[in-house]
Amino acid sequence: MIDRFNVNIAGYALTVSTERSAKHMELLSELLNERVREVQKSGGTANYLHVIMLAAMKLGDEILELRAELDREKRQFEEKSKDLLVVLDEALK
Repeated sequence: MIDRFNVNIAGYALTVSTERSAKHMELLSELLNERVREVQKSGGTANYLHVIMLAAMKLGDEILELRAELDREKRQFEEKSKDLLVVLDEALK
């Protein structure tokens, strides 16, 4: 079911239609606002659009890092699983 939520991003009201929960949308807007404040504190730009884009890039960077870490963990798990299969196979012979 799609619901509509009002969120506030960097002082701008926005209505979002989504299947996500109200709590999820609240957490999402808090996260983006946190990154916006970080960009604003760095004093890099006063342009609203630039601030939002830089905040989105910070979040995108975090996502890319987490994906890379997840891929490393998956490969390590697969390697260990293969090693265990070899050990089990040898033990069953």
